[in-house]
Amino acid sequence: MSVGNDVVDLADPESRLEGLHPRFDERVFGERERAALEASASRQLLHWALWAAKESAYKARKRLDPSVVFSPREFEVELPSLPPAGGSAAGGVVHRGDLFEIEVRVAGACVHAVARGREAAGARVVSAIERTTDERGRAVRRLAAATIAASLALEPEQLLVVGRPPVVMHRGRPIEATVSLSHHGRFVAVAFVPALLPPA
Repeated sequence: MSVGNDVVDLADPESRLEGLHPRFDERVFGERERAALEASASRQLLHWALWAAKESAYKARKRLDPSVVFSPREFEVELPSLPPAGGSAAGGVVHRGDLFEIEVRVAGACVHAVARGREAAGARVVSAIERTTDERGRAVRRLAAATIAASLALEPEQLLVVGRPPVVMHRGRPIEATVSLSHHGRFVAVAFVPALLPPA
């Protein structure tokens, strides 16, 4: 299964469009994406929604092909509408002819995108976002353990999320579940495809 997610803190200093390199848009976005940005009344939100969609699709693609490198313009986003505050919007990302389904949502001061590959089209994807003041690497793994535990009716203390790409361990044994972690600014986020526990 391939799943990826990306979160952007819209209030983080890195997210100010005026602080980006003048050629950032040209390097990252295709012609249609740049035209949509020029026409948008919510340029910052669309900018980072497109970015998060590209990043999440890249992470999903990387699961299928570890040799893939992130070349943002190769990930072409189709997002018919921006999500409303507190809501979500569906779209897709095409990379070298392969389509990744995308869900983008705005949650408070962040935008979050989750991508899934064609082989995961019928699978249930669970995701969560959390604002944190803790060290982000530790916070995102704690959120992943809590989210996965709730989905599988386990105690979070029974789970450990380790490695890159992340692997979920249950009492020292790996669970066949695909997990994606993300963090930026004040936010951490996780997406995963649940799977059955390994035999006892």
